[in-house]
Amino acid sequence: MQTLTLGHNHRNGQLLNSTTSMRLRAFRFISERYMQRARPNFFAELFLFALIVLTAIWPMFSLAHALSLRK
Repeated sequence: MQTLTLGHNHRNGQLLNSTTSMRLRAFRFISERYMQRARPNFFAELFLFALIVLTAIWPMFSLAHALSLRK
């Protein structure tokens, strides 16, 4: 991937620009985090993410069920 020279603020040899799109920043983060690892271990992270999502939505389902029994 080519380095984009959009900004003129120098910090530790890197060019920074606050107008870099969020899509480009997300792509760079994902590519550095997952694509360049020799053996990516994303199953543990996927499991933790699913556990967090399930924990977040469980009360909604419980409340819906409780309200349906109220009739």
